[in-house]
Amino acid sequence: MKTLDWILLALSSVVLLSYVFDIVGRRIRIPSVVMLVACGMGVRFALDLFGLKIEFVDMVLPILGTLGLVLIVLEGALELHVTHEARGRILRAGAMAVLGVAVTGGLIATAIRYGLDTDWYHAWLLAVPFSVISSAVAIPAAATLLKVDRETVVYESALSDIVGVLLFYALLDSHNGVAGALAGVVMGITISGVIGAMAAVIILILLTRIESHVRFVPMIFGLVMVYSASKLAHLAPLVSVLAVGLMLNNANLLTGIPRLVKLVPESLFAEIIAFKHLTAELTFVVRTFFFLLLGYSTSIGSLIDPSAWVAAGIIVVIIFASRKALLAAIYRTDTNTLFWFAPRGLITILLYLNIPDSDRIVNFPTGALMLTVLMTTLILTTGLMRATHEQPHQNKSAD
Repeated sequence: MKTLDWILLALSSVVLLSYVFDIVGRRIRIPSVVMLVACGMGVRFALDLFGLKIEFVDMVLPILGTLGLVLIVLEGALELHVTHEARGRILRAGAMAVLGVAVTGGLIATAIRYGLDTDWYHAWLLAVPFSVISSAVAIPAAATLLKVDRETVVYESALSDIVGVLLFYALLDSHNGVAGALAGVVMGITISGVIGAMAAVIILILLTRIESHVRFVPMIFGLVMVYSASKLAHLAPLVSVLAVGLMLNNANLLTGIPRLVKLVPESLFAEIIAFKHLTAELTFVVRTFFFLLLGYSTSIGSLIDPSAWVAAGIIVVIIFASRKALLAAIYRTDTNTLFWFAPRGLITILLYLNIPDSDRIVNFPTGALMLTVLMTTLILTTGLMRATHEQPHQNKSAD
């Protein structure tokens, strides 16, 4: 029984510590995930001194990561309002997401192709995870930004996740290369969008019909079930999640459709607010344990490998150089704040872990994965600190 008590003490302490990290991180503009990863690495160092080890981390980490990804995209979508004024912002964020994956992925794939002497297929398969912005890091970090920038970050990072996941799994299913994967991407987006819209309508009906005190958790895990089923069917499950969040948060738009107006009674909006709060709470808990265990699972030896530093350095330079060029081409205005929001994290690690052993590039230093995550997140931290001084001079009317 004492062991159980120690486990409960440790779990509750982790959640409370993460809450403190979240509060402190907002004040000093350091993403809480950085502190969680560092804490996880500290825990491993301490346990190693006593010869102890946390079992089943490799099995639990992908599960937490997938659940966290669904919740983070849902939470972000539940904060987005689709309006006529936001149309241009959505289109530009979408262009940044698509071109970011394509251009950044292409440049990283080229470096891998010639630097590691492999073929284009395997180069692209490894490059795609590094070309995707992590919404798990970007969305929470954007909480302190002005509303316009915050919504732009949510749209771009969520869409970047979606495009990256689609392209990655399309590549896995098509050994004919990138060209053979594009058709699967388009089809996956279309089908998943329809599934997401249907799921959103079902949730809207349930929110107004179910009177039980337990309502929201079954709905969230029903959405996770839709995600998993769509993933097994090689569709675009994040598109479904995004569609559900957008439809729920913009349910007022359904009042313009005669056949759907009954789905939007006045009481619905209070239910949606409660649904948002529960989603945020669950996201916080899942994100806490994922990044803590990620830090714990990181091998210190892999981080001091010189070849890993070289590979990560090249990847990070490509990420921010291509981002600078794309921002200048698409926005043509001051985008200093948005420039820093290119962190790699949860989605990069999940995709990398899903590369089959037979398709891995043997001479690629595995430490480069975590180093890239840490470097881009620390660069984001630097950008957030600079934004503290720049934001007061920006357009305050955006709020």
